[in-house]
Amino acid sequence: MTLTKELFFPTPIYFIDVEDAEALNAFLKTRIYSWREQDATGVQRSNVRQVGAWHSTTTMSSRPEFASFVDLVSAQVQQVFGDQLYAADSHPFCLNMWANINPRQGYNRSHVHPGSLWSGVYYVQAPENCGQLIFQDPRAQVSVMAPSLNESRERGAEHWPEVYHRAVEGRLILFPSWLRHEVEPNMSPLTSPDSDRVSISFNYGQQLVRSKGG
Repeated sequence: MTLTKELFFPTPIYFIDVEDAEALNAFLKTRIYSWREQDATGVQRSNVRQVGAWHSTTTMSSRPEFASFVDLVSAQVQQVFGDQLYAADSHPFCLNMWANINPRQGYNRSHVHPGSLWSGVYYVQAPENCGQLIFQDPRAQVSVMAPSLNESRERGAEHWPEVYHRAVEGRLILFPSWLRHEVEPNMSPLTSPDSDRVSISFNYGQQLVRSKGG
């Protein structure tokens, strides 16, 4: 008699390191800082303004200078759609996109992205100790009673209450929009602006493409 274990309801998180990202990041960084100069106030979302965290307006995908970057992200989201077995006659479309600049001690509070299917982040500048992206167990009931675990055994990913993703320049991370997450404070020892964590975030939806007469 054998006890069988089945794992259901997975939470997929995808990531990819963009090839030759140095030139792309230099391009993006210049334009993001220029954007902040034009609109120093930005908007208030999960970013904490009290410590200088800047969040642009969410119109980045409609700005012509970022069109090639939007195409890059959309191509990766399309792969996610295929892997998740989404309808073949559908494609992703960008709902909104924005830039983030988190100086030393800047961070983002725990939040989700309502109104979209897939969200993500791309790291333009990520100095050492600039803060990790934390994904939290989406099963709210798990926190009702925490068991005492066997410390002598290595825990698999299915036992983790949180998942930490290190910020890496040129890395694109995609995750379900309903997955709660936050970003640690930037504790980079460098001086500004080299200490800034610069990233781009976005939300995607699904658009069906029906043939005429179909």
